[in-house]
This record gives sequence, structure tokens and C-alpha cells, in this order.
Amino acid sequence: MSEQRPKKLKRLEPKPAKSRATRVLYVEDAAVIRDTIARLLELKGYDVAYAKNGKEGVEMTQSWKPDVVLMDLRMPVMDGYNAIEQIKQNPKTKQIPVFVISAWSSKKERTQAKLVGADQFFVKPPDLNRLVDAIDKAAGSKA
Repeated sequence: MSEQRPKKLKRLEPKPAKSRATRVLYVEDAAVIRDTIARLLELKGYDVAYAKNGKEGVEMTQSWKPDVVLMDLRMPVMDGYNAIEQIKQNPKTKQIPVFVISAWSSKKERTQAKLVGADQFFVKPPDLNRLVDAIDKAAGSKA
């Protein structure tokens, strides 16, 4: 019987540090919708925060610096149109993609959203695969 030599172990290289998860801010006043979509996005690996109205959404966009903002249109305090306009007029946040997610989806709403700076429009409930694809594309596939 021949004597077996121990195998030489391969040197293990450290894995590169995982880049941070894509940050998604969801601005939605309806808690059930907001929580459901936020949880689904978290399961897909996104870092999700939320705001309950447009004013909070504008403030969080400035402080948290999300990669993508998802915005409802009809909300108390400040509606989505005004919030999008403020985000897009601010030099520090204007490059952040803003996607509308709204049940109000007539041509008028879509046109108005585009005029104030919305990058894409999704009808509630959004197709999750389409939404994830759009977030990944807009955020440079960080997720």
C-alpha cells in the first residue's frame, strides 16, 4: 500500500466586500400598500425606508440619499407631484430616479408626473418583476 501525501491546501482569498444594498425610499400614505411593497423589496435584497407623505419624502431624500424613490401621487401634507418637483429641482437630489406608483393612472396623471420630473410610472399594484428590473437598471444594478 502506498503512502498518500497530504494534499496541499489552496490559499483562500478573501471575498470582496459586498457593495451596499440599493437604497429605495417608498413614499406612500397607505400603510398596508407601503408595508407590503416594502417587505417584498426587502426580500429582494433592497434597503428600504419609507415616508408617509411628500414632505417627509423630500426631507428623507435629502438626508438618506436613496438610489431610487418610489412615489405615490395622492397624499396628505404634500402630494407626489410637488414632492417630485422639489426633489428634481434640488441640485443635490435631482439625479435620483423617481418612479411613480399610483392607482391614478390616466393620461393626465402620467403627463403631469412626467412634467414634474418622474422617470417612470407604475400602476398599483405594480408588477414586482418590472419594478425590480427598473430599480436595478436605474441604480446601476447594485442590488
